[in-house]
Amino acid sequence: MYQRARDKAGNTMKIAAGNRMGNVQDSVYTSLRKSIINLNLAPGTAISEKEISLKYEVSRTPVREAFIHLSKEGLVKVIPQRETLVSRIDLNRVEQELFLRESLEMAVLKPFISRCRPDHITKLEEIVETQAAAFDRNEYINFMNFDDQYHQVFFEVAGHKLGWEVLESMCGHYHRVRLLTVWLNGIAQNIVSQHVELLSAIKKRDLRESRLNLGRHLNKLYTEEKLLREKFPDYFASARETDDFEVDFGGFPLLP
Repeated sequence: MYQRARDKAGNTMKIAAGNRMGNVQDSVYTSLRKSIINLNLAPGTAISEKEISLKYEVSRTPVREAFIHLSKEGLVKVIPQRETLVSRIDLNRVEQELFLRESLEMAVLKPFISRCRPDHITKLEEIVETQAAAFDRNEYINFMNFDDQYHQVFFEVAGHKLGWEVLESMCGHYHRVRLLTVWLNGIAQNIVSQHVELLSAIKKRDLRESRLNLGRHLNKLYTEEKLLREKFPDYFASARETDDFEVDFGGFPLLP
């Protein structure tokens, strides 16, 4: 027996019955999450189990599981018996996700610099070049992908891949804000130049300067918040709409 799903290119594919459910759930979740964080599904958009199950040609069960997973990440808001909405960007959550990102990446710079080899520097230089070229072609999603690849190198070389996986899974609101900044004139060029400055400090193995450059790079969002709200008012949660959220730590009790 087979069940249909779609691959990353949007093509219908068949999944063998033996591992069908797990693969279908992963496929639906991954595709929906990608659509949300890349703003193909705009903040505030209503989505339904029926609509998504028809789109991906799957039953409602994997769609329901995907919604549950996405709600734990704060990317959808499930209103029982009513509707499911793509969460508007919550700047309070963005601040907390940025704190997580900055804490982990600042910590990882020291082991990264101590283990960094010439081939790692070359890889970072190549990423910066391809990122700049992607912006010149107005390929904003690719631009963001190269941005992630640049920072991912730090974690991989330092031997902390798990830290990067945590950031990828928990920073969906922050990712959407970063993408919006790329759409604003002049900001993307600043991102590339900041990568160059950070790389320059890394080449000198100057940990202090590297951390200073990284801090300026990550915290640029605070200066852009007002402009983002003005340009994309419907994408952000108002003060009364801001939702409380809990992070799922896999069964561990939350501290009081």
